[in-house]
Amino acid sequence: MQRLTLDVGGTNGLFELRHEGHTEQYKFPTGDGFSIRDLNEQIQAFEQDFGLGNYRLAIAVPGLVRDNRLVTCKSLPGLTGLNPSHIQCSGELAFIVNDMDAGIQAIADPRHDCEVLVMCGAGLGMAIAMNGRVFSGASGFAGELGHCRIMTEGGEFSLEQLASAELLRGRKQAPADELNQGGMYLGMGLAWVVNLFNPNRIWLAGSMMNSADFYKGCMSSLRDMALGAPMANCQVHRVDDMETLVCRGLAAMLDKQES
Repeated sequence: MQRLTLDVGGTNGLFELRHEGHTEQYKFPTGDGFSIRDLNEQIQAFEQDFGLGNYRLAIAVPGLVRDNRLVTCKSLPGLTGLNPSHIQCSGELAFIVNDMDAGIQAIADPRHDCEVLVMCGAGLGMAIAMNGRVFSGASGFAGELGHCRIMTEGGEFSLEQLASAELLRGRKQAPADELNQGGMYLGMGLAWVVNLFNPNRIWLAGSMMNSADFYKGCMSSLRDMALGAPMANCQVHRVDDMETLVCRGLAAMLDKQES
């Protein structure tokens, strides 16, 4: 049976269709006004273009997801409340999950006690895996690093406001010193993660990681602020092929569900 994975991001969405060893990809724009109706139109257009009927669909979305329902979504408010009853497709919907929880499935290794994925793009998200299994907390909402609050000279802000694409505030590019400072705020957050979870590996993904100034600030702050003992046993990696990370994780989740 064909399998279609869909990563709905804050600025773009990505379809990946897998069948008999082949993968087809299609990207489309999202944004603030993107709605459940728009999502269904994109799915139906993709079905028509590729002649899909009997297939399995897995969807990843940003925001808080619980029991296949998108409880709240800051970056795509028009999708808030999304659940299986809203999806109009010709195939079988397997599940709706948080994009970070999907992404870590593509890279987590059961040989490691703890791994963390941090994605810094339009927003800031984190996922945690213990021995290859996602740790989602008591209510399914673990990993909301971006909502931690920081007091600065300019007032109190969330880490997401200080260390994500919100730095750009409508600009195509922020000055190097602002990007470096944003990276330092993220490194502070990662230091909290290292001190709390003592991870084997931290994976970094998202568009902000493409900025050398941002990445340099992040790593400098992380090394300065994390405790030496847990940091000594922690490897930090940037994710290869970041654009397809979530779709690859959804495919891994489908593999596990079907096995």
